[in-house]
Amino acid sequence: MTIAVVGIGYGGDVTSEARASLEAASVVIGHEDFIASVRHLVPDGAECYDAQTLTGADDNVFAARARSALDRAQAGAQVVIVSGGDPGLLGMAGPLISELSAAAEARNLPQVRVLPGLSAWQYASARLGAPFNGGICVISLCLYSHTEEKIRRQVEGVASAGLGVVAYMLRHNGELKPERYPTDVPAAELARRRFVLLKDALLRHRPADTPTYLFSGFGDERGDKPEQAPLQNSLRLWEQSDDESVFCVPGIDYVTAHGYIWEVT
Repeated sequence: MTIAVVGIGYGGDVTSEARASLEAASVVIGHEDFIASVRHLVPDGAECYDAQTLTGADDNVFAARARSALDRAQAGAQVVIVSGGDPGLLGMAGPLISELSAAAEARNLPQVRVLPGLSAWQYASARLGAPFNGGICVISLCLYSHTEEKIRRQVEGVASAGLGVVAYMLRHNGELKPERYPTDVPAAELARRRFVLLKDALLRHRPADTPTYLFSGFGDERGDKPEQAPLQNSLRLWEQSDDESVFCVPGIDYVTAHGYIWEVT
């Protein structure tokens, strides 16, 4: 008895292992957009749904998907949970394993197979050249469960490391769903404040003219055309961001030439 957590990249860029898992599924659970992008790989008779439709405003949708997958697997279904990008980075692998851990006293718990997928930072790196060739720090600015102190500590560490930086979740989920993700201040204000925190921390360690990039829409034509601004003016990139955008800063030993950017190692 196994639940597979499958990373589908963006636009259904799946690995051969992920494809095989989807082709063998009898139940597929995940965001409706993710399911739609791989529906052609799933058997016609498979049941596909998002457990979010079964939750209330106060419920944790990630935990609800994990619980639904556990219930269906224990009933004998071949279950696949789909995650955009990679399931181990802001994806469904963590919530599923956490839910199984909480149910550890129950019998017949399924095993978990985590099948990797291309992550947004990998798409961004390939579009630019090799800006993270010397290493990379990935940070989520507006993850709902993170406190201001935790974000501040992470930002300071990332900024001082000199490594390439990719920031996810530039916008707060509370901007679109305030009833599910309430905040003490307006969610857009909170998201802006955290981006400025990152920008100002980087400016203490990097030249003001360091190039920065905003990628949006991986899986469609927007993903090939990043917006660019020097670090000192990068707030304007955040102002153009949406809930799928990522912000990229090359490693400190970067070089640019012939339309590419890479880090010397």
